[in-house]
Amino acid sequence: MTGGPFIDDMLSIVPVAPAAKADLLARMSGADRHYHTAHHLALLWQRHRRFSAAMPALHTAETDHLIACAITFHDAIYEPRQGGNEAASAALWRQVATHAARPADEIDWVSATIEATANHLGTIINPRCARDHARLWVLDLDLTPIGETPEQFGRNTALLRAEFAHLDDAAWDRSRLAFLGSLAAYPKLYRCAPITDAFEAQARENIARELAAVSRS
Repeated sequence: MTGGPFIDDMLSIVPVAPAAKADLLARMSGADRHYHTAHHLALLWQRHRRFSAAMPALHTAETDHLIACAITFHDAIYEPRQGGNEAASAALWRQVATHAARPADEIDWVSATIEATANHLGTIINPRCARDHARLWVLDLDLTPIGETPEQFGRNTALLRAEFAHLDDAAWDRSRLAFLGSLAAYPKLYRCAPITDAFEAQARENIARELAAVSRS
């Protein structure tokens, strides 16, 4: 299985058929993909491996493979021209996981986590449920690129703009303002301490700078 060491590591614990993994990588390599590629998956998995060391509850084999499944399939379907990509990605996961005879509770958890990426900060958890904390972890990881250096944030923005090439500049600016403005309204962008410590401050700076720039344009 190709895609780099972190992709290989992640896919090695995703319990679906090799053909399903190959199909996933082919989808992520589509010509219309620029940001939502296998590189994005590898980055999230690399950060999971790095930052979860401070979260012992995430180090069980069970939780590790649930997180791997959610990261692997969360952008499996990505069509910027239409909504419902998260639900479609969850449905693809359900299809391949059912074919692999995975347990129903595993299928449901991964599916619900993928669907939660439609509104990262709107997810409410049961603080006594370890799997709920694992879901927040996945959602936090998916937002970590917002907390990149200004230079990398700018590169990511350019890649996202390429995926939305069907929008004119005014529509793109409105979309960016709506998304970043909704994030700025939350008191915290990240809800897991290691991710907060590593990315919160820079993410706030990036959002404020981008909102100001878009507003001036």
